[in-house]
Amino acid sequence: MSIDLGEINYLAVVAAVVLNMTAGALWYSPVLWAKPWMALTGHTDMSMGGGSAAIRGYAISILASLIIALALAIVIQLARANTIGEGLLLGLLAGVGFVLTTHAANYAFEQKPLKLYLTNAGYPVISFLSIGALIGVWQ
Repeated sequence: MSIDLGEINYLAVVAAVVLNMTAGALWYSPVLWAKPWMALTGHTDMSMGGGSAAIRGYAISILASLIIALALAIVIQLARANTIGEGLLLGLLAGVGFVLTTHAANYAFEQKPLKLYLTNAGYPVISFLSIGALIGVWQ
């Protein structure tokens, strides 16, 4: 097994970061899950605020998106995947195999509602699928 960071398509990685941030903005927007998520977490429009907390949140989200995209690019390279279907499959395996499972244990022990689990774990699964598809087809 050999990881060749020189073979990574960094333009695809940057596009995947933009895709992930866009998906997150849509997922947690009033169009989709913002209101149910706020109700389940006890947040309000006022408590979400802005300013330095928002800047910190976006900075962490961008860094996390970059790590996700790079990690999936490496996995896709190692698997020699080069189609949208293969990228989708690897994104699905990562999303379900790592995200849904680790979130499930946390939510079970914290006794949080299933709807909150599905909202918070659903977004990264959708993101991993999208990122896998994008990088799989654009290498």
